[in-house]
Order: sequence, then structure tokens, then C-alpha cells
Amino acid sequence: MSEPSNAPALSAARAPTQAVVTVVYGSHAEKLDRTFTSFSRNPHLPLHAFVIGARLPAQRLAGITYHLRAPDPAFSHPMRDADFRRWQFIDDLDADYALVVDGYDVLCLRELPAIPELLRGGWVGACVEHGGGRHLAGGLYTSNFVNAGVTFWNVPASRELRQKVLRRGRRSFRNLQDDQLALNEALHAQYFDRLTLLPCHYNYRASLGAGPWRWPRVPSLDGIRIYHNGHWVETARKLSGLEPFPRLPELPVDPGPLTPAQQRWRRWRCRWRKEGY
Repeated sequence: MSEPSNAPALSAARAPTQAVVTVVYGSHAEKLDRTFTSFSRNPHLPLHAFVIGARLPAQRLAGITYHLRAPDPAFSHPMRDADFRRWQFIDDLDADYALVVDGYDVLCLRELPAIPELLRGGWVGACVEHGGGRHLAGGLYTSNFVNAGVTFWNVPASRELRQKVLRRGRRSFRNLQDDQLALNEALHAQYFDRLTLLPCHYNYRASLGAGPWRWPRVPSLDGIRIYHNGHWVETARKLSGLEPFPRLPELPVDPGPLTPAQQRWRRWRCRWRKEGY
């Protein structure tokens, strides 16, 4: 891995340029008003949509710059083609920093900070997946398995990392979502000190009601910046009056030191309510 001094440096003579990017194919290209245009609330992030196929969508939305790219058969399936090459296409933009998001189920709920502020010197920023402990190839294990649907990039500095992920995708078909697997393998094997882990508020995966099975469920999206759950994105789109921060209730005051029996009861109740467990 290159030393930090060998990474491409951004010019200090100008303010860094930023963008938000998605890659779509087929009918998804006609539905970018469902979620992707929600990022227009960020004036520092111009919207770019790369469309893989033979032509651009018939209805092109104002505020989005469209780019047409031919399919790459090396990825065997259009989903893998889009998901891997989205981290290649950001090199085609005049952007120093890029936020790359899924094209059909990622919703921006509040204005975002500038990407360099979120990265804090890292090459890539991401949020831990809702099940963060995973085994990876080569006997690796991580408790910080990141979700690939929302990633923040220092574009010139991260080129080496992104090229390695692309090579793994072209080399072998493992499943339709192995872009996320390849990204985590490269990150946790070799580039872990280039990763900035972000709070889940920047890629929130919890459900607003029942399902999917074993996913966490919450009653509100107060405080959430980016919501990412295809099962509940339509419900999230209809929400209004979200607060910038969630309400944290005050804890009741104990009347005094608790007996061992009272402590056991409290511990059982906390576990049953899943408060801190």
C-alpha cells in the first residue's frame, strides 16, 4: 500500500469540488425523482447520474447531469456492473470529493456537511452495516463491515483502493452484491487506516415498521441525515416535521441504593426492553 505522502494531493489554491453520484440501469433510470433528487437540498453537491445502457432516459430531470456508459460484460450482470463501476465513474468527473449512493432506495432527509468535514482526512467514509460482524476471505474477521450503498470518497487519494476493488469484481463472480464484499475485503485487509467510520445517521438502515426479519425497528427518523431502506423508503418520503436531533428522555431518579434483588430486576427489565443490549 502506498504511503500517505504518495497519495495524490488536492490543490491548496482552490476550494475542493464535490458531487453526489448514482449509477442506474433499466427502469431505474426513469425513477430518479423517487429518491436521488432528494440530495438537491445540498447546494454544494451537484447531482450526477451515470446510466448504463444504450440510451439516456426519455424524461431527464432538471438538476441532474446525465452520463451514458456502455455495459461491461466482464461483470456478468447489470447489477454488478453498476455497483462496481460506480466507484470507477467518479474519476470521470471534475470532483475532488464524491458521495456515491444507490439509485433507488437512498433518501436524503437533511442537508449534509461538506464531504471533507465528514472524511476528516480519510480516503473513504462509510457506516457499519446493521449486522456489523462478518467473516471475510482469507480468514479475516471484522466487526466494522460497512454498507456499500452510501460511501463518501476523496477521489484522487482513493484511486488505488477503488482500482483494487474493481479488479476483484472483474476477476470473479461470487454473488449479485459482492461489490460490498470486495470493498470490505480491501478495506479491512489493507486500507483500514484510510477508512473513516461514520455514525449510522449518514446511512440509516432501520425499519419504520414490521420487517425485514431481524432488522431493528424505530418509531421516528428524527436526526437522520440519509435513510437507506427500500422496504420503507416510500413511508419515509411522506414524513414531515422531522427534528434535527432525536429526543433523549430523562432517566428516572433512583430513591436510593438498590438491593441485589432490585438490581437483578432492573437488569432483566433493561435486557427485555433491549436498552443497551
